[in-house]
Amino acid sequence: MSIRNLFCILVLALLPGWVSAQSQGLIALCYHNIAAEWDGDPMTTTRDQFQAQMAWLKAQDYHPISVQQLISARNQHQSLPEKAVLLTFDDGYAGVYEHAFPLLKQFNFPAVLGLVTDWLETSALQQVHYDTGLKPRSDFLTWPQVDQMTASGLLEVASHSHDLHHGISGNPFGDLQPAATTRRYDTTEQSYESDEQFHQRIKSDLQQSSDIVFKHLKLRPRVMVWPFGEFNRETLDIAQSLGFSLSMSLQEGSNNQIDSPVIKRYLVKNNPNLAEFIRDIRNIDVVPPVRVVHVDMDYIYDPDPEQTRRNLGELLDRIKAMHINTVYLQAFSDQNGDGNADAMYFANRHLPMRADLFGHVAWQLMTRARVNVYAWMPVLSFPLDAPDDWWVHEFDHDHNAQPILSKHNYRRLSPFHHEARKIVSEIYQDLAKTNHFTGLLFHDDALLTDFEDANPAALPHLKDLTPEQQSGLKIASLAGWTKTMADQVRYYRPDIKTARNLYANVVMDPNSSAWFAQSLPSFLQNYDYTAVMAMPFLENASEPMSWLESLIKKITIYPQGLQKTVFELQAVDWRSKQKVPDATLAEQMSLLRRLDAFNYGYYPDDFHLDKPSLDMLKIQLSLPQNVTDQP
Repeated sequence: MSIRNLFCILVLALLPGWVSAQSQGLIALCYHNIAAEWDGDPMTTTRDQFQAQMAWLKAQDYHPISVQQLISARNQHQSLPEKAVLLTFDDGYAGVYEHAFPLLKQFNFPAVLGLVTDWLETSALQQVHYDTGLKPRSDFLTWPQVDQMTASGLLEVASHSHDLHHGISGNPFGDLQPAATTRRYDTTEQSYESDEQFHQRIKSDLQQSSDIVFKHLKLRPRVMVWPFGEFNRETLDIAQSLGFSLSMSLQEGSNNQIDSPVIKRYLVKNNPNLAEFIRDIRNIDVVPPVRVVHVDMDYIYDPDPEQTRRNLGELLDRIKAMHINTVYLQAFSDQNGDGNADAMYFANRHLPMRADLFGHVAWQLMTRARVNVYAWMPVLSFPLDAPDDWWVHEFDHDHNAQPILSKHNYRRLSPFHHEARKIVSEIYQDLAKTNHFTGLLFHDDALLTDFEDANPAALPHLKDLTPEQQSGLKIASLAGWTKTMADQVRYYRPDIKTARNLYANVVMDPNSSAWFAQSLPSFLQNYDYTAVMAMPFLENASEPMSWLESLIKKITIYPQGLQKTVFELQAVDWRSKQKVPDATLAEQMSLLRRLDAFNYGYYPDDFHLDKPSLDMLKIQLSLPQNVTDQP
């Protein structure tokens, strides 16, 4: 599989699932090559299928729009027609001129043409450096062909970069990752590209692309089509400074907010027939269920690099065979199993690094096992060498004695301490800057008991409040802390989803909300998913199945409760220190599905011992293969 197709795996929309879609906004379609016959390339669509798709759009009263119509609508000068569609073609294949352009003229459909100027500038006597291989120059458009199409008024030329449509080394393992959003890793210096170097490299490339388009067409592109759909706030700011008023990605879904700086696009792949195309368009906003495995990085890392490689290979084979779509991947090391971070698995400014491994494992999972990867991160329990007044404090039970450092198992920074927030923000920045991943899972260390937080920075906010008001403020402060961390990550990884671990007692007993400073309604409001710890043995439930059923039914009461909750089952009974039997996990998963709780998974996975067994998981955890299979 080519590096280019590996990149595309990260942004392919999953096929229909179980959650109803909202009314559709603007649908943007991303095509690549249009050919007389299918050549097996997933990015090629045949002329006949393309013609059938355009005819169906016209018959169903979809209205392909131009870039100018979109810009005018964003500036509130006019509204978009109902059922608006934006047609786009990436890479600048000659087939667009030969096969797509005549049909666009026939239907009078406007479109956007994203050009990689380095490829068009390649001499006819040379081959194009496409991804990690070579392609004939004749596979791509010529400038006279581009000029003819733009002169028709139907095609708008966009930049698809000058030379960012390839991978660069993004970590010590040499993983080739998208050049537009990756800090290049220098194996000689054993360091990542600096912010200044990255900024200058991107700016120079986009400026060169714009200059070349202007040289040939006497106009500057106003649309930036990001290679592999990869962008971030940094690159958007650079593009906007150079006159690109609109950007396009390969994010999932339709566009309900057309004033967004980036247009989501549906990637048309594998030459779909008309029935497949119609199904995908009608379900473009449908969200598939989450099936997740929670993975300890400590199970993968070994001081022997070769053993680490073998461990990762074993995990990848297992995850791929499961046909799931999500992995919660530990980004910190917890060697003694107490839940506190001992070191991190990524380069950062403030904490010890056990190994620069997270980015490599995440990338391999995304590209080879084809799953979404959530970085499982501490919220407050970081091993900082910080003064006592940075940490959570507690009162005695009578609130009489002086506050002392919390005796809780989790040694946590106070969410009210400004300097602590700044340091942790920088740790999250470092995670996002040099690693590719698709989500954040906030660890279960994000809690405050009803006797916390007596930190000096917290007391002025809490001292005059009733216990109920204190609980509400603590819940809000933890949500605000995680929002700050998510915002730091979204600057570099703008399309991440968030999930946060919730203790099941908070759902089962309303009084316990104050004991943890957690609230299911708050979680449902503030995170894409609530990862409830649906672990009856951890809670010492006398009737585990009845307990689990009660938990599900209590969550069902809340609007979108089941849709936004992931039930995390336990694969180990930590009280008895025994693996939970396969039959027990299978029974629990069956109950979840029977009660329409389709988002679920388990922790931990022991791939070394095949626990839980892969045979059981294929039956109880796997999604239908048309939901997870991607080219």
